[in-house]
Amino acid sequence: MVRKPGMLIAGLALLALAVPVLAQNGPNGGLVAGAGHHKTELVVGPSELTVFLLEDGKPHESKGTTMRAVIQQAGKTSTIDFADLDGKKLVAKLPAPLEKGAVVVISGKDHHGDRFNARYTIK
Repeated sequence: MVRKPGMLIAGLALLALAVPVLAQNGPNGGLVAGAGHHKTELVVGPSELTVFLLEDGKPHESKGTTMRAVIQQAGKTSTIDFADLDGKKLVAKLPAPLEKGAVVVISGKDHHGDRFNARYTIK
């Protein structure tokens, strides 16, 4: 849960500025969003989020990547951090299952300093 007003404002700003979800599925069955060469694929599970990094549509290693998600759901905003799993994907535990209409904004950077930003609306 967001505890500081500054983090809440920053999270809401990310929600407003992030790129909307694209109408496509990724190689792992998740939703793909992002801008330019760097996109993310979001796979939503009942208790966790999984993010796969894509560069020019191809899998991109996640080793050394820092990533966080701002989740807005039922009038509440929370922030979760992702952990790298085998250099292939990033995983974060959800504080509660995502409901229809929840907004998830992913932001982070890889070990090269390349930025990844995406906005998803859960359907």
